[in-house]
Amino acid sequence: MDTKPTKRSAERKEKFIQAGLEIFLENGYENTSLTDIIKKSGGSLASIYKFFENKEGLFRAIVERGFDDFRTRIDEKIDLNLPHKLDDFLTKFAMIFFDIICEKKTTLISRVMMSEGAKNDGLLGKEFLDQILSKIDKILIDFFEREDIRVQLNPCISPYVAAKTFAAVVREPYHYNAVLLNEDIMLSEKEREEHVKTRIDMFLHGVKKR
Repeated sequence: MDTKPTKRSAERKEKFIQAGLEIFLENGYENTSLTDIIKKSGGSLASIYKFFENKEGLFRAIVERGFDDFRTRIDEKIDLNLPHKLDDFLTKFAMIFFDIICEKKTTLISRVMMSEGAKNDGLLGKEFLDQILSKIDKILIDFFEREDIRVQLNPCISPYVAAKTFAAVVREPYHYNAVLLNEDIMLSEKEREEHVKTRIDMFLHGVKKR
């Protein structure tokens, strides 16, 4: 079977995704048109409609690619099929998660979701929750539900709440400052490591002096 058309199709789709990401980063979501993306990618409007239906669909594909990249990094650093110590797992997960939070494209995607997510009865927002946030949460939830880990945690706190809380503790205060105040997250590797270390300590032990 000749697979060249399929390969060419995949390559064209990838060009749209890469061009779309670059233009969205430069101009923002509202100020980006499909014409801008076509000029950047060298493709056609018909192809964009074929692959993504519209600008929203292209943006959705970019968001989904973001999770794919995150999952790839997780799989490279953490074998989810093996047992892990609580602190070790949280440290590895948080470093990968926070590195992605610090990326400019994460800020852009989050900003777009805040402005566009509730439109059309929250269609884009719901898909973002289902395709990205829920999948990230599930990695943590599955870990917290392991018998050897769950016995170490407060039984009054569900794995779902623990996962949501941990992600929030790790990403703030930098994420919302970047999204709302247009501040780039400029932290060295050492500063990121210290941030993660402090957040894990807060998550596991609270803020009360011991």
